[in-house]
Amino acid sequence: MTNPVRDSLLAACRLFMTPVARFLIRNGITYKEFSETAKAAFVAVASEDYGIRGRRTNISRTAVLTGLTRKEVKRIRDELKSSSSNSREIELNRPAKVLSVWNEDKRFIDTKGFPRTLTIEGLDGFRELLREVGGDVPPGAMLKELIRAGCVEEVAEGHFRCRKRQFNPSGISEFQATRYGECLRDLADTVQWNLDEASKDDKRFEFRVWNDRIPKRRVSRFHEFVRESGSELLEVFDRWLMDNQNPRNAKGDDDTRCGVGVYFFRS
Repeated sequence: MTNPVRDSLLAACRLFMTPVARFLIRNGITYKEFSETAKAAFVAVASEDYGIRGRRTNISRTAVLTGLTRKEVKRIRDELKSSSSNSREIELNRPAKVLSVWNEDKRFIDTKGFPRTLTIEGLDGFRELLREVGGDVPPGAMLKELIRAGCVEEVAEGHFRCRKRQFNPSGISEFQATRYGECLRDLADTVQWNLDEASKDDKRFEFRVWNDRIPKRRVSRFHEFVRESGSELLEVFDRWLMDNQNPRNAKGDDDTRCGVGVYFFRS
């Protein structure tokens, strides 16, 4: 039997995961890396939020809630205990591994310690480098991606030079990456809070307005209107927050984080 609510939840998941997947792929994050991060998030939430009588959820119940094996749950919980989720060392994706090996393995660097210019075939060539990294990606496909990301250049026909040590195809900064996650978290937390039956008397402000019959030629005008009006509104909110904060050198025990976000969207 089908479960309409479950089907709708999975459909909703695909809705918000599509831009997330686009963002991650654009910035060189693979599904394998994302999967490990998602597992850690599932285990952390199931462990901390679903305990009985104030206790932490045991491994067996966490496994039931997450669909993971008890062995996998224990491994992830041990990793979360030893280091924060933000500092966990997740396995490098394959393009990043290629650059790392190219810059560090003595077979692929010159006498001065710089990465050698490689041909695809031949002794200690690019195909050998890929074999060292592992996986089944053809050399041509990997080189095409590394060239697209600005990490490798073809200096002569069939000769390739490594230009960068890090794989960062979009050039995004650490601040931008962190901001992306914080914006999605804040919106998701608010929507989830409002869906929670226990908090129905304490709803958080969250509304949208839209119209699907706006001529495309008018969208830019509306965007500009939102930019100007939204900025003015946020300045009012920001002024209130500044006027009501604790002094910087006298942080109180009851300090908490709150704010409001305004965003324009179109589809």
